[in-house]
Amino acid sequence: MMKLAVGTDKGLLIFKQAVNSEWVLADIHFIGMPIGAFHTDKNQHWWVAINHKHWGPKVYVSANMGETFTEVNSPKFSTESPFTLKSIWTIEFQNIGSIQRLYLGAEPAALFYSDDLGKSWNEMNGLSNHPSRASWQGGGKGSNSPFLHTVLSNSENENHLTVGISCAGVFQTYDRGITWQPTNTGLKAFFLPNTESIVGHDPHTICQSKLNSNVLWQQNHCGIYRSEDLGKTWQDITDHKGKAVYGFAMVIAEDNDLEAWVIPAQSDHLRIPHEQKLAVYYTKDAGQNWESLENGLPNPAFDLVLRDAMDIKGNTLAFGTNNGNLYTSMDKGQHWTNISQNLSAVRCVAFISE
Repeated sequence: MMKLAVGTDKGLLIFKQAVNSEWVLADIHFIGMPIGAFHTDKNQHWWVAINHKHWGPKVYVSANMGETFTEVNSPKFSTESPFTLKSIWTIEFQNIGSIQRLYLGAEPAALFYSDDLGKSWNEMNGLSNHPSRASWQGGGKGSNSPFLHTVLSNSENENHLTVGISCAGVFQTYDRGITWQPTNTGLKAFFLPNTESIVGHDPHTICQSKLNSNVLWQQNHCGIYRSEDLGKTWQDITDHKGKAVYGFAMVIAEDNDLEAWVIPAQSDHLRIPHEQKLAVYYTKDAGQNWESLENGLPNPAFDLVLRDAMDIKGNTLAFGTNNGNLYTSMDKGQHWTNISQNLSAVRCVAFISE
C-alpha cells in the first residue's frame, strides 16, 4: 500500500490509497504546526522539520512510520558566525561506507550534516564561507536571506555533492564539502546586470535522474534547464511557446530521464496559472516540446505550486497548492483527481511505500 505525506502550514497529513485506489486521509501529525520538510530514509524512518515562528526550527524522527515521533537536536551556527538559524528547507541522506549521513539545508543558506542521526551537527564551512557569499541574495517568502533547498548526492562518488541555493545558484563539491565551486554555465539570470553571472542564479528545483546520475533537470527562476554532464553545463529547454517557463515544482520520470512535469505560473509578477487555468506541463523529449495536461484541473484557478509540493512514484503523480488543494493522477498526468480542497498551504508532498 502506498501513502502520501503532505506537509502544510498547519500540520503533516498522511493519506493512504484504499482498495479502490481512492486516497483517504489516514492521520494528522503536528497539527497546527508549519511543516518545513519531510523525508523517509532507507530504514523507513520519517524525518520532519518544523519551522516554529516562536521557537525556531525543530527536527523530529519516527522509527515506526508515524506512530510516535521523537525530537532530535537541531543544528546551530557557531557562536562566531554572524548567522542565526531561521528555517530548515530540506532533509536528505547519503550513504558513506557504513555511515548514514543526514543533511539539513537551511536558511540562511548553509548545509549541516550529522553522522549520528541528529545527536550532533557539523556545518560545511567551505560553503558557508564561500568567497562569493557577499553576492548571495534573499530567495523568497519575504526573506532577505538566501536559503539552501536542494541536496543531491552521487551514488558513484561519495565525495561529491550538488546543492541548490536561492539566490546564489548551483554549487558542487568533490572533496566531501571542503571546497565548493559554482556550476551555473548556461543559466540565465535576467534579474542581474550580467545575465550570465557565475553566481547569483535562482534554481527553484533541481532533480537528478535515477537512471543516469549525470542527468540533472532544473526549474529555474528564468526558465527550465537540463544538464547531461552532472551540472557542469546547462541547456535551456524552456517551452518555446512561453507557457512552461516560470515555476517552482518539477519531477522527472523514474524510468525515463527524457520525461518531466512542471506546473508553471504566468510570471514572476503574476504567480497564478496562465489564463487562470491550472495545468501541468509535460515533456517526453527532454524539453523539445511541452504539452498541457489539464483534465480534471480547475478553471478558473489562482493556485501556485511550491518547490517541494510535487512528487512522482511510477505512473502516479501528486501535487499540492498554496491554496490548500491536493491533486493526484494515476496515469502520468493524463487525468487528475482532487482529493482535498481545504488544506492550509502545501509546502511538501512525498510518496511513502510500505
